[in-house]
Amino acid sequence: MILGIPFVSCTSLKTEEKLTEELNQMQHKVDSLLNTIDKNKLNCNSQIVSFLTFQEENAEEAMNFYVSLFDNSKIVDIQRYQEGETEKVGTIKVAKFLLNGSPFMCSDSYIKHDWSFTPAVSIFVEIDTEEQIVNTFKKLSEGGKVMMPLDNYGFSKKFAFVQDRFGVSWQLNLK
Repeated sequence: MILGIPFVSCTSLKTEEKLTEELNQMQHKVDSLLNTIDKNKLNCNSQIVSFLTFQEENAEEAMNFYVSLFDNSKIVDIQRYQEGETEKVGTIKVAKFLLNGSPFMCSDSYIKHDWSFTPAVSIFVEIDTEEQIVNTFKKLSEGGKVMMPLDNYGFSKKFAFVQDRFGVSWQLNLK
């Protein structure tokens, strides 16, 4: 200090490059911690998680599609079948993902079952805006089946029931 004023020399100042490097390191640590938190959300013993079993080796395609539809959504973890295992190499053994913060899991089943998805069990989604519900409805119904078109059914201002191209059923409700 010189006369009560902090003294900074040119040699004590960090270069912009050094600061950028430190910022990148801190961001990496934050991202790592957030990823750990997301994984722990899906590893909690008391957690109830929807699990989607795909039989056409399209679990990854479906998961990527769903994650693209909703805010606060991302793939958390993917475990793939490896050489020498029962399923086709690279298909999904089990994957964990979040849809608007809610946990989901999926897999590509190497066992062909006599059953598939049924509308009796569906994913119910509360949607904030009319624009969002219209866009989500259009994307989910493309190549799928509309069971209840987007409309006012009395119990909701706007509601739709649709089965997507993967066979998963969705109920969309405008808040």
